[in-house]
Amino acid sequence: MPVSVSPSRLEVRQATRPGPDVEESAAHLLRLCLDLQLDAMLLTLGALAADPAGDGVAAPTSSTAPVPGGIPWRRWIADDVDLACKLAREAMSGGAALPPTLGSDLGHAVPVTTIDDLVARYSSMLGLLGDLSRRSEGITRPPGLDEAMNRCEARLAELRGHRLVETPPTGIDLRQEQHYLPGELLG
Repeated sequence: MPVSVSPSRLEVRQATRPGPDVEESAAHLLRLCLDLQLDAMLLTLGALAADPAGDGVAAPTSSTAPVPGGIPWRRWIADDVDLACKLAREAMSGGAALPPTLGSDLGHAVPVTTIDDLVARYSSMLGLLGDLSRRSEGITRPPGLDEAMNRCEARLAELRGHRLVETPPTGIDLRQEQHYLPGELLG
């Protein structure tokens, strides 16, 4: 059975897990497409890292004809991110589980869980970069090390600025604080 995914079906939906709009077999095929899209995105990212001449070169988005000069790796990555998000949304709407690296159902329902996971990863990365910084000197020091550390610190500051009240679980309003004594609700 052919699966048709028109651009209009891939528009932004609710932040919560959508209802079963896509049948289960179509959701499975969309999940397989998502896996391939994520692989393609990582291949493009690797190509950009290896070919900085293609960095920032943007071909017109209305044309698929090659433009003289560098390959537009960065634009392709942006397109890949957009398509991966749309495929993930569609797969979830059919009940397909996303790859573990795209988060959990809990993380999607309670965004602060994802923020906590990101804080853990950026903290670990900053620790590793700090160790590398202390061990490397002169020509052995990677040229982008300070920038990577600064970016990690900036992201951590931004992530820590988000509070549970700003990212409440779906359907739960946490803005009204309740003051109870310990054990008061136990009966």
